[in-house]
Formats: sequence, structure tokens, C-alpha cells
Amino acid sequence: MKKLIVASITPFDRQGKINETSARQLWERNLTEGADGFFIGGSSGECFLLTREERIRSFELASELKGRCDLYAHVGAISTEEAIFYAKKAKELGIRGIAATPPLYFGFSEKEIAGYYYDIAQAVGESVLYYNIPSSTHRELDLNNPETRELIKSGAIGAIKHTNLNLLQMERIKNINSDIICYGGFESSMVAFLAFGCDGFIGSSFNFMLPQFKRIMELYLEGKEEEARALQTKSNNILDVLLKNGLCANLKHIVSNQGIPAGEVRKPMLPLTESRKEEMDEILSRYLEVR
Repeated sequence: MKKLIVASITPFDRQGKINETSARQLWERNLTEGADGFFIGGSSGECFLLTREERIRSFELASELKGRCDLYAHVGAISTEEAIFYAKKAKELGIRGIAATPPLYFGFSEKEIAGYYYDIAQAVGESVLYYNIPSSTHRELDLNNPETRELIKSGAIGAIKHTNLNLLQMERIKNINSDIICYGGFESSMVAFLAFGCDGFIGSSFNFMLPQFKRIMELYLEGKEEEARALQTKSNNILDVLLKNGLCANLKHIVSNQGIPAGEVRKPMLPLTESRKEEMDEILSRYLEVR
């Protein structure tokens, strides 16, 4: 079975604090829409703009859903010690899915990156999801590097969020270790990811258009590829505007318009201008078909 995991936003109230009521409302709505789980504290959740206390509180709130769906807590940090701190907190709360971006900024070697994942996995006694998003981390997985290949073979990595349009790389990861679960991270290429054998998706736009992407996946798996591609095109018209004018700001605007107050983004991100809100609303009215 291929799963659809929502890359959850972090709603804020007017004081800039986590809006716990809105977070719960959105999760419940997504579950009703067919979500298989949630990815907490990732890019859509403004992960590195949250305080330590806010990241932990996000895990605490999400842990209320354990037993009802899959949960991944993103624990990525620059230091191994910090990532392990978050991972242990998530594990204590009963969240088994531990996810991490590779550490940023210092240009760590492949051996140092591998050590980071080995240490997190050992600390919590669980394999880790490697959050592969080179557009943000500026870190490409080098599958020709022996340290990287050994990491993928080792069992320390149990899944990958492949937010990368290099689908050959995803297939090669599976070739190295067929047990690794590969989630597509670009729902804009859902049909292509499915053709390359991904195991599901972790998507930001699932916060507000999960039913539409669920339908794309169903159509493709039913062999109705032309219909799937046609709905993919309509969905991508929405995603073009969503990404162009600010992913997190647009997500919060849309969710708020759908009746769940999500607040504004954290600086240095900028809120949407009125003209950009109008642009987003207009494109949604034209291409959001499945609700």
C-alpha cells in the first residue's frame, strides 16, 4: 500500500505562539480526508525557525495521534547532540518515526554525515528517515561514495523522503537496499514518482488538497494514466503559484481561508501581499477539483 503523509504546517496564533487548537483541527480534517500520517516539524512546519521548546511541543501535540496513524518527527539539526535530544524526546512520546535532514552549513564529509545518522539511530534504537532535500540543504546523496552506500545498506536508514527530481537516484537507492521505504517529496511529479516505484508521498500541499492528490494516485494505480496526468496538470497549476509566492505563507493563507486559523509565517519569511493572496485564491478556484 502506498501512503500519503501530510507534511504538516505549524499554525500560529495572533501572539505568534503555536495554535494548538488549529493544529488539532487540521490533523483531524486530514485524517478524515484519508491521510495515512503526518510529518511533524519539517520544512512546511518552519522547522528551523521554531524554538527548542516549540519543536518539542509540536511533537507532544502530534503524539496525541499515536495509534491512529503514522507519525514522523523531524529532528534535524546542525549538531548530532541536538538532533539526538529531539529524537529521544520524540521517542519518549511514543513517536517511532524519526526523520532528519543532514546537518547544514559546515560542509561535512560523507563520513561525518553517515556518523550523524548512525548516532541518531543508535540513540533511539530505531532506523531513521533520511530527509533528502538538496535544494535546501545543498547536500546531494553521493551513491558512489562508499560511506554513503554503506549507510544505505546498514539498516540505520529505514526510509527516505526524496524531495529531489532525480528519480534515477531514488531507483538506485532501492537497488542498493530494497528494504528502504522511498517517499516522494515532490507531489508535483506524483505520476512520475509512482512510475519509478515510490512507496508513497510526504507532501506540503496535502494540508489543503489531499483529496485531489489522493485521486491522482488512485487513478494511476487503477491504470487510468491519462486521467491521472490530466489531474496532475491541474494540480501543478496550483503548485506553480504556491511555490512562486512563498510555500509556507501560501499554505497558511489557504488553510486559514478554509476555516482553520493558521496565522503568519516566522520572519525572515514574509507574509503574502494582498495581490498574491488574490492570485492564490483565483488559481485555487480554477483548478482545485476534489475536496
